[in-house]
Amino acid sequence: MKVCIVYGSKRGSTERVARAIENALRERGFETHTWNVEQNPNLDGCDLIMMGAPIYYERPLSEVLRFIKEKKGLAGKRVVVFILAMAQKFGKLGKEYTKKRYLRLMMEPIKGRIIAAKVFDGWVFRENEATIAEARSWAVEVVGGGE
Repeated sequence: MKVCIVYGSKRGSTERVARAIENALRERGFETHTWNVEQNPNLDGCDLIMMGAPIYYERPLSEVLRFIKEKKGLAGKRVVVFILAMAQKFGKLGKEYTKKRYLRLMMEPIKGRIIAAKVFDGWVFRENEATIAEARSWAVEVVGGGE
């Protein structure tokens, strides 16, 4: 299975999560490719597309939403979505709001079949090691363990 991970990142946290996902899947025998949306990758040969974005100013990063729209909403593709947000700072209600609002905004332009979606806790200054570990295990679970 060829897994394509596409992300947008301003300060590097979403890229770090995307790379952690890539490494976890490669360790289990999956063919993975990871790109920043600014590289405008060709996704034709991808069996699964994992789209990631941070939340800025109450919305997923605009470059990621624009990429999805330019790729015709990833129509006909299997898609996994993940976002990074500072929801943990606002407790249980903040996390619920993040899932309902920000994850929905990320998923709305997608015309493909979304098979999984996840909100990860972001960070500003120091990498959140718990988020990295969670991203690795979540990706393996979503994709199915290994070939």
